[in-house]
Amino acid sequence: MVHYDETGKAALVTGGERGIGRGIVLRLARAGYDIFFTYYFSRLKAETVQREVEKLGRMCFIQEADFRNAAEVERVAWTAAGQMGRLDLVVNNAAIMPPRMYQYEYTAEHIDEVLSVNYRGYMLIMRDAIRYWIKNNCKGSIVNIDSESAVSSHQKFSLYGGIKAAILRSSANAALDAAPYGIRINCVLPGCIDTLSEDAVKENRVKESEVKHRETFARQQIPLRRQGMAEEIGNAVLWLASGEEASYITGANLTVDGGITLPGLTDMTVESDEDVYGFCTKKRIGNEEMVSWQ
Repeated sequence: MVHYDETGKAALVTGGERGIGRGIVLRLARAGYDIFFTYYFSRLKAETVQREVEKLGRMCFIQEADFRNAAEVERVAWTAAGQMGRLDLVVNNAAIMPPRMYQYEYTAEHIDEVLSVNYRGYMLIMRDAIRYWIKNNCKGSIVNIDSESAVSSHQKFSLYGGIKAAILRSSANAALDAAPYGIRINCVLPGCIDTLSEDAVKENRVKESEVKHRETFARQQIPLRRQGMAEEIGNAVLWLASGEEASYITGANLTVDGGITLPGLTDMTVESDEDVYGFCTKKRIGNEEMVSWQ
């Protein structure tokens, strides 16, 4: 693990009690950030993450927030800055996954709920973070957690993927608004990330067959032949937030997906000495062939 020393800095992470959000929170805390994160699904899990952060010697504040309620969202950034005494990094991560439906099955209620949480929430948090930094004459960084579905098409995914695509465009445009103040805005696009915990299976929120399906899919279809880990998204966030290593990067999109968005359709013939991994092939190379590789 690359060592970062961000001691004394403060980060806000939305949706930090589980999955990718939890991985980001813990990675930032290990790098020295004090943390303020919102939660919605489970106070018990939020308090568990809070204790994990405090064991690392960092301050950690938590706040329940329902992002369907705009008034609650509008209090988040200012509360975070007030409790920590400063704000250096904002990570927009809180989102909901709508039912996977055909386009002709969505209701107005489905669309409104996902728009309010997954898009309006990001926009309001970005707005308030930028206002805070301008008002206090200081610089900051925003990293928006997006999705590879913003740039790839998936059946029964028009609502979620469409909103993720909107976040990409809004983030890039907002990066221009913020750049004159020394504020950077970037996006991370996760692919298939291992977020289906044993607890989720035990609590019957996820079927064990779904866990096995994702594992098999990753081995067979993802070029790097595995799911990503939540902390790997945290690594990407930490790098983009770094004032030393990424200070000249804004309006960028960093894809962290094991290569799944790389291939296009292909009519490539699979040779007899090749194995298929999704859209990739791997040649079986004998030791004799490698003799000359030096």
